[in-house]
Amino acid sequence: MLTIEEYIAKRKREDRLNEYDLNQRLDNMKTCVNYVFEYFNNYLDITEYEEKTVLKDQKLDKYRHQLRDYNSEVREWLVDIYDEYGRHMNRNIGAILKDDEFFLLYDSDSEYRSLSYDCYSKLIKKYPFLRDQTEMLFRFIKDYHYVQSQRKREIPFISQELNNWVDNTWTRYSVSVTNFAFDWAYRFSEAEDTWPKTHRKPSQYSWQKYEYDYKQKSNLFNLDSLYRKMPRKSFTKGKKQEFEILMMYFWLHDMAGDDEGYWEEYLKNVCPI
Repeated sequence: MLTIEEYIAKRKREDRLNEYDLNQRLDNMKTCVNYVFEYFNNYLDITEYEEKTVLKDQKLDKYRHQLRDYNSEVREWLVDIYDEYGRHMNRNIGAILKDDEFFLLYDSDSEYRSLSYDCYSKLIKKYPFLRDQTEMLFRFIKDYHYVQSQRKREIPFISQELNNWVDNTWTRYSVSVTNFAFDWAYRFSEAEDTWPKTHRKPSQYSWQKYEYDYKQKSNLFNLDSLYRKMPRKSFTKGKKQEFEILMMYFWLHDMAGDDEGYWEEYLKNVCPI
């Protein structure tokens, strides 16, 4: 944006105004006054609008890039909402989906559709612009599941059967059981009040009241109740032990640490060679 002095100098050059021509003094004075009016009445408004437009386009492009993993129609739907209402709806909807502890195990349109109705009922009062948008909510939720699932948590080789189960479940159903196991282990680590008394021990750290006793032999990570509530699917049926192994891996390697080398001892007990 030009200053008023720069703008007047620019206009003088364009009009080839000779300010030293005394015969044109009155005309030059009127012309320069007009430059001042132009600057404040036209140039500032137009320039400010253009700069705002450029900045807004940059913000939209940045947001669009953040959504690059989504289907193009879903992506543009979200960008249009952000453009018009300034809302990052992927975050608002995502926050609701994260409340569902089994979301990462879903694999059917009926499950995503049911979630879209639930999200709609929770969002419509605060975001009335979502009215009649249940179909796009459904499509977003389905995409969101895939985006969250494709960033798979990696595990080492544990056993042929377990690793094949992990790989085949992803290939056939686009479900990452490793992501689900990590997510549950993290939720569990943040919910000390849900730990059974038999699985608690006094913490050595001032910021933590208890430490979880992961060396207990039963109901690790409250898996007994979790597995009973878990959606009955071909890839979850009979896999309680496998889920426990994955949760133990993430607990020791991402949550609590494994200074004592318990992982190898645990594996020998649950996966004897």
